[in-house]
Amino acid sequence: MGGVTIREATFADVEDILRIAEQGWNEAYSGILSQETIDTAMTERYGADNTREIVEREDAEHFVAERNGEIIGYVSGRPSNKKNVANLGAIYVDPNHWGKGTGTALLETFEDYCRREDYARIRFRVLSENDVGTSFYRKHGYNVIDEQETKPFDELVRECIYSGPISDNTDCT
Repeated sequence: MGGVTIREATFADVEDILRIAEQGWNEAYSGILSQETIDTAMTERYGADNTREIVEREDAEHFVAERNGEIIGYVSGRPSNKKNVANLGAIYVDPNHWGKGTGTALLETFEDYCRREDYARIRFRVLSENDVGTSFYRKHGYNVIDEQETKPFDELVRECIYSGPISDNTDCT
């Protein structure tokens, strides 16, 4: 992990979370989503007030990754409407730090949180064309359980729904 510390996110981390979300969306979704859709997502989903509200929610968990005092990634999630299942909302890492173990550390921290809270499974959605995301999750033992078309911000895309038992994720192939 090279000097990365994972800790619970605080209100003071919101601006860094917004910066990382914008960098991550632009890098991961360029060529998959239109720039207009990415910009709309940043405004509607990651507006400062909305992100502050989400970080402060008691039914959700946010962690940030720090290296040398700089926030370089975050993960968020919360309970799903299914018993013993947690929803992984997002993992984003500053693209300048991709491939250095930060995403893995964030995922493992979220999995540890889920174990402590007695969740048996984690579910989440990834755009099917997001090669970085799909390979990351498969590498960590998660499998596609369904696919569907959706229209986030009025742009038609295909999403993969991933799931996996938390206990199996330490045995990646």
